[in-house]
Amino acid sequence: MSNRQIVRTTTGATVTLTIELTNLGSWGPDCQIDQVYRQAREAAIGRINRAFKDDQRGVRILGPVVVKAITTDVEQRG
Repeated sequence: MSNRQIVRTTTGATVTLTIELTNLGSWGPDCQIDQVYRQAREAAIGRINRAFKDDQRGVRILGPVVVKAITTDVEQRG
C-alpha cells in the first residue's frame, strides 16, 4: 500500500495582450498637440471599456498608454 497523498488542484491563467486601436478621432490644423494626445488616450480607454462592458472582471490596463500622433499634409502653401 502506498501512503502517497493525493492533492487536487485547479489551474488558472493570465494573458497579457498588446493591442493597437486606430480611428480614434480626427483633429484640425489649429488643434494643440496635447489635446490630440489627451483625447486619443481617452477615446482608446473608452473603446476598451465598452468592448468589455458586459464582463470587466479581471480586465485592466497595464503599463503606459502610448499615443502616436500622425500628421498628414492636406495642402501645400506656396
